[in-house]
Amino acid sequence: ARDVRSRTMNPALEEDEDAAEKFSLELEMKQLGELQESRNELLSRVSNLKRDLQDWRFKLDNQVKSYRSELGDLRKTLNTEVGALRKEFQDLRATLKQQLEATAAIADEALQK
Repeated sequence: ARDVRSRTMNPALEEDEDAAEKFSLELEMKQLGELQESRNELLSRVSNLKRDLQDWRFKLDNQVKSYRSELGDLRKTLNTEVGALRKEFQDLRATLKQQLEATAAIADEALQK
């Protein structure tokens, strides 16, 4: 609290106090402006980081979907090829069985003569 008597008695002191208050207020306003500017920059950075993260997640999700689809296609192809190989082995087994039976029959005929 200011002493009213000292203001009226010493106008130079009053002007110095007013100037000091004005300077203090200007300094606080400047600091407040700098803080606001800093806050805005940080908010902008955070916003950009959030957007970058969303973009990254979107790209990653798309890659995962693509890889899953590709793996599904590869699995189908593999199953088809495995099925074809099983059929070939079954056919081969049947052919070998027939050949063995025929060879055994020929050997039996040769022994009986």
